[in-house]
Amino acid sequence: MGEPRRRLSPDDRRNELLALGAEVFGQRPYDEVRIDEIAERAGVSRALMYHYFPDKRAFFAAVVRAEGERLFEATNTPPEPGQTLFGQVRAGVLAYLQYDEGHPHGAWAAYMGMGRSDPVLRGIEDIDNDRQANRIIGRITDAVGGAMGADVERDLRATIYGWLAFTFEMCRQRLLDPSLDADLIADLCAHGLLDAVARVPGIPAALAEAVALSAR
Repeated sequence: MGEPRRRLSPDDRRNELLALGAEVFGQRPYDEVRIDEIAERAGVSRALMYHYFPDKRAFFAAVVRAEGERLFEATNTPPEPGQTLFGQVRAGVLAYLQYDEGHPHGAWAAYMGMGRSDPVLRGIEDIDNDRQANRIIGRITDAVGGAMGADVERDLRATIYGWLAFTFEMCRQRLLDPSLDADLIADLCAHGLLDAVARVPGIPAALAEAVALSAR
C-alpha cells in the first residue's frame, strides 16, 4: 500500500514523482513499469498522476530530462586559478562519476533513455550534448583568449560530441562495474579530449600551447 497522501505544492509533488520515477525506471525495464504503480507508491490518485504526465512515455521523458538537468549542474565545475585544461576536464569527469555514485538509479534511468529512437528522448539527448559541448567550447575559448575561426570551431565541436559519447560510455561502464577506478577513467577521458583537440587542423597557437602544457 502506498504512503498516505501529503499536502505538497504542485512543483514539490511533481519533483517527488520524478524522483520516484527515476528510482523505479533505474531498477526495472521501461516496459515493466506501470503508471498505476508509481501513483500508488507516491500515495496519489491515478488521475493526479495523469494531471502531471499524460502517459508513461511523457513521464519517462520528464524523468530523463530532470536527470539531465541535475547532471548538467553537478558537472559544472568552475576552473580554479591556474588550473590547466586537463585539470578542468578531469574535474568535470570526476563530478560526473560522483553524481552517478550518489544517484545510481537516476543515472540508470537516464542511460536507458539515451540512444532510443523516440524523437522526444533523442531531443533531450541532443539538448544535453549541446549544453555540455557549449560549456567545453567556452572553456577552450577562454584558454585561447578569443573566438576561433568558424571552420576550426566546427571541427572542434564535432570532436567534442564524439568525446562526449566516449565519456558517457566510460561512466556507464563504471556503473556496471564499480571496481573500475574513477581516477583512471577521469585521466583517460581528459587525455582523450586533449589528444583529439590537438589533432584538429588549424587550432590557434594559444590553444595548441595550452593543450601541450596540459598533457605534461
